[in-house]
Amino acid sequence: MVEHVRRRVLLCRGFHDVVVATCDPEIAEVVRHAGGKVAMTSSSHPAATDRVAEAAESLECTHIVNVQGDEILVLPADLEKMAAAMKEQPSLPVWNAVAVLEEPRELADPSIVKCVVSVSGRILFCSRNLSFLSGATPDGFEPARKVLGILGYRKEFLRRYPKLPRTPMEIRESVDQSRILEHDIPLQGVLFARGYPGINLPQELAQVESFLEKDPRQQKVLQQVLK
Repeated sequence: MVEHVRRRVLLCRGFHDVVVATCDPEIAEVVRHAGGKVAMTSSSHPAATDRVAEAAESLECTHIVNVQGDEILVLPADLEKMAAAMKEQPSLPVWNAVAVLEEPRELADPSIVKCVVSVSGRILFCSRNLSFLSGATPDGFEPARKVLGILGYRKEFLRRYPKLPRTPMEIRESVDQSRILEHDIPLQGVLFARGYPGINLPQELAQVESFLEKDPRQQKVLQQVLK
């Protein structure tokens, strides 16, 4: 799965390089066997962003995009949107991919991290349960979005992140973004075309396979990956 995601990221023309950050020798072996680059990291990191921060120490760059290894249906065209947003406002510290919620039940689904956004797309709050927002669409503005496991960072922000104390909401719901928001750091949302499911739970595997079999955009990308 991680190698599949790496190959999708390689299809994005907005990136200079692609490196897999992992503490797992088995993942590292698979990626290296396929010709990929690996940054070995500690196994003690409490959150994905902590792992990215360690890997970033050895990279020569100003900005980094973290595409989590379970985002197996990420579209290269959407990653281009992330790269473009970062180039447009390079002084911002952090960006996060978001997508429109497709079903009301997703507001309460704990396996899906959600957020509330401002009219400009700035992320204000993250939670696994936003059921209290059901039907809250004044004047057509829907403040709830699905949070995707794709974040962009200024490298200098990543140097700060591991030094920030873990925060109550981060610990309570295991959401990296809460540490950012609770420390008053701006987090800009980047709207992707669709919030495809990742594979966090066994039942999500069937959903992903269905998209790979039936979704025209996914079929096109899959053929490129398999080449």
